[in-house]
Amino acid sequence: MHRERDPVTITAAALATAKNGIWLKLDARTLARQFRAFVLLSLQTAPLSHTPVPLGELGPHLYSTQERNAAGSAIARTLVLLAPPKIRPTADVITEEDAPTQMAFETGAAPVLIVLLVSACALAAAYLGSVIAEAVYGVRFDDEITKRMLSTQAKAVEVLALHVERERIAGHELPFDDNERAVLLELERIQRELATAQRRPLPTPFDGATEFVRAATSSLLPMALIALVAFLILSPSNRRS
Repeated sequence: MHRERDPVTITAAALATAKNGIWLKLDARTLARQFRAFVLLSLQTAPLSHTPVPLGELGPHLYSTQERNAAGSAIARTLVLLAPPKIRPTADVITEEDAPTQMAFETGAAPVLIVLLVSACALAAAYLGSVIAEAVYGVRFDDEITKRMLSTQAKAVEVLALHVERERIAGHELPFDDNERAVLLELERIQRELATAQRRPLPTPFDGATEFVRAATSSLLPMALIALVAFLILSPSNRRS
């Protein structure tokens, strides 16, 4: 749980900071407050829904298509890449603006959990929200790949937020346009780059998460089959027969 008195202002400031890559130009308390807002906004955007969804509760049941699953996965994956592996909460995670968190995380062997976190994304978000006030170096804001990923994440969050608002007005889901898809593909490309630099597989932020490469393959398969059938029907040998 996170408390924030002025979420609109802080969220706008966090998106601007991320896009410009100037996290380390902020004082520690401002950085903590903005980064927590950025993490929370990512969690709120990942479901791709204008109706309330339990924060951090992500899964394939939320998405009507593999491409929407891939979009939500990309937003969630950024948080998982920023957090270390094998982290475990020891209590409820409660933060407020830029104040120190009221609990801590452990790494290594899993202790008894007081709260069941439903996805790797939720766990990573809770960790990132708790660690940043105590240690700015908990996230490598000076790393060039990380800065590019956070900048692209900010753009993707804005793109998806506008897309979901258009769907709310239309009253039904809308396909992603080429510009939206390009931003999401770029985000996933940078995530792969960072995962390679970290010498780890591309993380799965929740059970059933998919990637744009797989989503594109599955969506193109029926089209490829139709093209193959058309080719066979229209080939000279078939026309002669």
